[in-house]
Amino acid sequence: MTSPVDPRVRVLWCLRRRKTDVTCVLHGGAIPVEVKVIHDRDVVVTELFQEEAHAVRWASRYKDRLREQGWFESPELKAS
Repeated sequence: MTSPVDPRVRVLWCLRRRKTDVTCVLHGGAIPVEVKVIHDRDVVVTELFQEEAHAVRWASRYKDRLREQGWFESPELKAS
């Protein structure tokens, strides 16, 4: 999923509901910037942005929507 050696790839956030984890990963460093939302091991959303700031704002809003639906910060997975 993410490479600890590649500084352009980072986990923005991790949430959990029941036994399902959802992780948001940003692939930056180039244009376009890519954001992937991964439920367990399945990529369910991929979005492309021209600027990293837009990607981070979009990911934050997506996280807020999930939290409104009962998702919470994952105690096992922490964003870097």
